[in-house]
Amino acid sequence: MRRILFVVAGFAVLAILGWQVRDAEALIASGEVVMLELAPVDPRSLMQGDYMRLAYAIERRTIATEDPAPTLILTVDGRGIATFARLAKDGAAGTGERAFTAKRQGSGDRITVEPHSFLFQEGRADAFAKARFGIFRVDPEGRHLLVGLADADGRRIE
Repeated sequence: MRRILFVVAGFAVLAILGWQVRDAEALIASGEVVMLELAPVDPRSLMQGDYMRLAYAIERRTIATEDPAPTLILTVDGRGIATFARLAKDGAAGTGERAFTAKRQGSGDRITVEPHSFLFQEGRADAFAKARFGIFRVDPEGRHLLVGLADADGRRIE
């Protein structure tokens, strides 16, 4: 009986993980591209290998909200570069705007955008040190995934 419960629990965990992977792959395939400006970053960690610690310029803004997971409305220009417009509680995203979920940082009026690290191939630190934008895929509800980094001209760093 114990073995059967173990197998059922194992299949349940695999099913949940599979569903999350399928959901992330669908977002990558069909989400709209939005780029957020990066703040200065550390290009390397000795413990994790080559990776970049990310900080976003939008996190430096004062955005007063009580919501622990606020939805931001971003204005997106023709190149796909997004800037903060307002909180979603002030209205839904309109033409040229995108919803983007964030997290409130502590009890203050700062927000944080996840993720805060980007792993890349060993030996490519110099190329990624030129990164100025995080490239996200975003769905209409504001869920997002970081899919790459871009240089100052908005070109993806390969």
